Amino acid sequence: MTLKFILICAGSWMLISCNSKSNSNSDSADASGVFVREYAIEVTNPNTGDKIGMRQVRDSIFIEKEEDGYKVTNHKWRMNDYDQDGWVGMDHADDRPLPTFLAFYDEQSSELRAKGQKVSHSIFIDQKNGKLFKNRSKDIEYSKVE
Repeated sequence: MTLKFILICAGSWMLISCNSKSNSNSDSADASGVFVREYAIEVTNPNTGDKIGMRQVRDSIFIEKEEDGYKVTNHKWRMNDYDQDGWVGMDHADDRPLPTFLAFYDEQSSELRAKGQKVSHSIFIDQKNGKLFKNRSKDIEYSKVE
């Protein structure tokens, strides 16, 4: 009888500890993840206007949960089909990535807003569909990588 009581108590304790409050609420308001956008553009000679080749661009936004908000980091790489450089970082390109910034998540508007910095970037997250948008017009779409 005592053994049954101990087993019931241990089983109940295991169920309660595995289903803690920190695990159940974390997904609803968690904006963290990796979001990627890939696109190709035609590269032309600026002097003649002749087509040189195609450029593949991989744009990734990393959103990491911090103690009091989120850290947003953006990386871009390019690969041209007309050279042998492979994937090259675009940190110093005209179309460079966003600077890293700290943000807070507003669940009402699904917006990550920069906090306490001179960065005016806002990022909108559609958690239901796994999409991220860099602006309110939602014309530039990123997909979440699982």
